[in-house]
Amino acid sequence: MKFIIETVLFILFLTMAFSPSSFAYPRQGDYVRFQAQYKDSMVQFEKEILSEDKEAEIFEVRSFFSYKGQILKEQIVSLPKAFLFTPEKIKNVLQTCVQREGALGEIILQNQKIKLCEYYNEDSQLTDMVGEVPFGQIRFQIYLEGETFLDFNLKEFRSIIHH
Repeated sequence: MKFIIETVLFILFLTMAFSPSSFAYPRQGDYVRFQAQYKDSMVQFEKEILSEDKEAEIFEVRSFFSYKGQILKEQIVSLPKAFLFTPEKIKNVLQTCVQREGALGEIILQNQKIKLCEYYNEDSQLTDMVGEVPFGQIRFQIYLEGETFLDFNLKEFRSIIHH
């Protein structure tokens, strides 16, 4: 079972590291932390922008998964701005949510009302939420096996505003 979780987390890690993901973001210092319950503990996924080259619009992003206090997978990648969510991209997702068969909603995170679009995939029976937070994701699910899946929910985020 541990091998299956590590394999799925690695695939998700690669997907999330290179998927469009994100106030004034993306910016150095932007951070998100997700949690999913698995058996008797939490799986955590964290992502942070370590640095940015403003002229080239390239961002160094650190991502890692941990389970029971141990890092399972960690990676630092350089990503172009086009690979990250911007407020403009999220605004577009929210404006076209219903046309894309999503459902508009809101959630309270860190005492802030966050607008979101929720997508449900009938084939996989998994749900994703995209909203006004750094990296854009609020909720995502990963299928493991049988009827088991990990339901990752955003627990903490930080967006640093540079002047």
